[in-house]
Amino acid sequence: MSTADPGALGVLFAELIDDAALFPPGDAPMPEAVPAHLAYDAGVHSGMLGRFLCPVSKLADLKPLLDEDAGLRLGLIADTGVDGLLAAFAELEDDDRLILETAEIRHPGERLDELERRLPYGVEAYIEIAPADMRSLLPTVTGRELLHAKLRTGGLTAEAFPTPLAVAEFLVGCADLELGLKCTAGLHNAIRHTDAGTGFTHHGFLNVLLAAERASDGAEIEDVAAVLAVTDGADLAERVKALTVEDTARTRDLFHGFGSCSFQEPIDDLSKLGLLPTE
Repeated sequence: MSTADPGALGVLFAELIDDAALFPPGDAPMPEAVPAHLAYDAGVHSGMLGRFLCPVSKLADLKPLLDEDAGLRLGLIADTGVDGLLAAFAELEDDDRLILETAEIRHPGERLDELERRLPYGVEAYIEIAPADMRSLLPTVTGRELLHAKLRTGGLTAEAFPTPLAVAEFLVGCADLELGLKCTAGLHNAIRHTDAGTGFTHHGFLNVLLAAERASDGAEIEDVAAVLAVTDGADLAERVKALTVEDTARTRDLFHGFGSCSFQEPIDDLSKLGLLPTE
């Protein structure tokens, strides 16, 4: 069994997981989700934690739960459309407790230019694009410093889970266009698996990371898809351990991370695979 480079793992997993506790299938109540996030942020694996993801429609429920000296890194999910998102930007201007870092929205069509123009200073946006629209819409996001792509990798129906080939095409398409991306939904676990309760086959976030490494290194779509289809956790763990700092930096330039309704499940999986120290 090989030993991983701690520096490479540090780069690979840094701020990898955005906290989507409010979203399905977790659906945590706001009064539970916020304290849990703050506890994770103070915990041993805080370096893997990204932003707290909040729908624009629930922003009013979030604010009363924060102390005056809070500093919550926030990602806004535009569930009320472009106008609702722009209004939320204005609403947050004078609230120092909320550190707005990202916004996520389905591709807004002809309003993409307006959205880019009105992003607050330091805020980046992830534009959700369906695999079927990849060829026509990815180029519209390319070349914009503050805009990145977003791919939905799961959901509440079997149809919401794209095939390994579709995910590979998206990764390679983004790599070819030098466009960063994040994923959302379905990536609670490290390894590709079939959920016993639903029968849905979930992508593994470790598969996606390794597939992004291959895509960022110029691999063909079929080779990237093959990595996404692997279900052997020990095999994937050994592949991760073989990565250099340069490999992981290149990987994360392409794949920025993913949202998960559980922060602990990914941590537990990585610990079992020997990729994180056990407590």
